[in-house]
Amino acid sequence: MSSITINLGDAFLIDTPPNGQHLYIAIAQTSDNNYLFVNITTRKPNSETACILLPGADVPNFIVHESIVAYQYAREMDATTLAGLITSGSPIPKGTCSLSALSKIQQGGLISKRLKNKYKTVLKNYLFK
Repeated sequence: MSSITINLGDAFLIDTPPNGQHLYIAIAQTSDNNYLFVNITTRKPNSETACILLPGADVPNFIVHESIVAYQYAREMDATTLAGLITSGSPIPKGTCSLSALSKIQQGGLISKRLKNKYKTVLKNYLFK
């Protein structure tokens, strides 16, 4: 499969084991070819609340109820790897965040207790370069 174009704030529906499809948003470029993606999921009682997203014009229309960024599931990928994981038949990208929503997600990553240190470092390096 060929690679695809990634812009910060783009959301992609990807197949992730074991439960199928999850929404991931590109929040930082970590190298020439790699990007940091975070997972968006439904808020649960034990969810980290570093970044809560509500449905609206700022977020992809895929978000239809209160959701959180699950920073513990962050991953770094290049466009070719991402292309191989995108759910068959899903629009590419699935949606796009506004600049303000993207900034909110990035800032949430800086305060998250669940974002891996290596990803927190690359996010800081990206935001403060």
